[in-house]
Amino acid sequence: MRIKQNMWWGILVTIFVSIVSEFLSTFLPSLGAEAIALILGIILGNTLFNKPELAAGIKWSEKYPIEIGIALLGIEVTLQTIQSLGWQGILYIIILMPATILFVMWIGKWIFKVDQQSGMLMGAGNAVCGSSAIAAVAPEIGATDTQRRTAVATVSLSGVVLLFVLPVIGPAIFHGNNLLIGALIGGTVQSVGQVIGTASLVNPQVIDYATLYKMLRVIMLAVVVLTMSTIVKRDNLKNQSNTMKKDTNHLKIYKLVPWFIYTFIALLIISSLINVPNSVVTGAKTITGFFGVINLAGIGLNLKWKTIANSGLKYLGYGFMTIIFQVLLALLLIKIIY
Repeated sequence: MRIKQNMWWGILVTIFVSIVSEFLSTFLPSLGAEAIALILGIILGNTLFNKPELAAGIKWSEKYPIEIGIALLGIEVTLQTIQSLGWQGILYIIILMPATILFVMWIGKWIFKVDQQSGMLMGAGNAVCGSSAIAAVAPEIGATDTQRRTAVATVSLSGVVLLFVLPVIGPAIFHGNNLLIGALIGGTVQSVGQVIGTASLVNPQVIDYATLYKMLRVIMLAVVVLTMSTIVKRDNLKNQSNTMKKDTNHLKIYKLVPWFIYTFIALLIISSLINVPNSVVTGAKTITGFFGVINLAGIGLNLKWKTIANSGLKYLGYGFMTIIFQVLLALLLIKIIY
């Protein structure tokens, strides 16, 4: 995580793109700073800022700030969040999340022919919280930078599609029932920022409900990371001796989940037990939001046309099929449970 001298220019460029994206989002609130950062990053990263001396800093920017942002999410959510949704809301998310992950991994393997890591990243990104979930899962399953960037780009662009579609179909189907519209948006849209942006196109009460459902998904992030990490590490141990398995298992107890997931859980427990001042919660949200923008800006700057061309159509189809499944399943579950 240490910043070396050759990284500063790349870091400053990424922050510059992030600030510009935040500014532009005031004129394009429905698109949001995260989506703007990704798109702007891709354009500038392949043109004006396509320079080798910027690479190290940009790569640092897309990996490490988001870890702090993920950890700080724990301040924003509490165990009371779960209680406020009732048993229906909990059941809805508990069914929707694993079903989405399993479906995404299945079509990834059998239809789109992607590797296990890419399928897991797509599953986590769509089921949990977009780029934050991908950033948390990627190092634990041994995903490459290319796999991670491609998944983030696909999931983020899918979120933009939902941003424009759900504010139309939600009210049309649920006839102004803000709780159910919030369940649809909060249960399917990928990133926290996109959930709020999508819900804001309906009304303020939908924002509150959608955020609660989204926070319940965020709470499950640690479980998803732990499960996927265990699956990959067990697969990697299949051809090793029993002795090596025992040695690795001793290490796995300590290193199974990265530091920011432990911090996320600790902060969640603390925020559930004590009344955290609003200024602290607001500050954590601001930091998390901006670090999320930095993450998307860095990914965009690092995502080259060649990578997009090599996997673009396949992954766009992958993302499109994923969000269709997610929305249809969410609608079905809402009809059944509520």
